[in-house]
Amino acid sequence: MNRSRSKAYRISIIGLLTALIIVQSFVPMIGYISLGAVSITTIHLTVIIGAVMLGTSGGAELGLIWGITSMIVAYTTPADPLSLLLFRNPIIAIVPRVMTGVVAGLIFNQIKSSQKTGSVGTIKMIFSGIAGALTNTALVIAFTWLFYASKAATLVGNGASSANLGWVMMAMLGVNAIAEAIAGGIVTPLLGQALIRFRRD
Repeated sequence: MNRSRSKAYRISIIGLLTALIIVQSFVPMIGYISLGAVSITTIHLTVIIGAVMLGTSGGAELGLIWGITSMIVAYTTPADPLSLLLFRNPIIAIVPRVMTGVVAGLIFNQIKSSQKTGSVGTIKMIFSGIAGALTNTALVIAFTWLFYASKAATLVGNGASSANLGWVMMAMLGVNAIAEAIAGGIVTPLLGQALIRFRRD
């Protein structure tokens, strides 16, 4: 793929995935699936696929877009009280999302970088999907502890204190983390392999 074609390809993929993130963010039950008190996202899949296709910089850009839309949603139509609390903080809203794309892109594009299809490519995509999803959840929990540990009992409830906030958050977000990691491990290779072949063709 020559340089001009590669640049056009990158712009088109970024544009398409950005549009998809916006739709996922603002159309109910597409990007955020509400299950009672928790909300499971599917937007990480779009960011991870972008990271697989475009590398760490593309993943970071899409993660930034996801983070900005997360913050907008938290201010306008939060899906649950936890989103209202956490994602109005720009660091919690943006940094974990950006790092989701960076980690997924690093795993897929830096480990055995010449092998992107076949069984090795599939295995890398599975790990990229799982690691990207878990990166988001882990950093959300870490930043929540950093910013809100002293106010845990008031803001989070559920028996939270400055000493156990991390554990309480893991319990509250455990369903999210498992579901999002499984989805990442399954969907990333299914879509990623098809898109990689399309790019090569």
